[in-house]
Amino acid sequence: MLIIKMITTKFVKTSNKWALVSTSESDVTEKQYTNIIDAAPFFRRLGGHERHTKQYTAQGYKTVQVAATDPSKQHRTVRTFDMDNAAHVY
Repeated sequence: MLIIKMITTKFVKTSNKWALVSTSESDVTEKQYTNIIDAAPFFRRLGGHERHTKQYTAQGYKTVQVAATDPSKQHRTVRTFDMDNAAHVY
């Protein structure tokens, strides 16, 4: 099983700028990572916006950042995945 470090940063819209609200760090499994990535079409159908940034990593060509904006365009969540320091747990 692969353990991936995820950094979640939350922003709120103030006038025309994004203000940082909170930052948290957690570990996710490969299955949780896949669920986060595969949920993009669902959130887009709800009216939100998700942008995936992909790069070549030690695990291959993977999504390393997901920027999601809610339908009201007032909150944004940016999830950054550290694939290069991912650990295998057996």
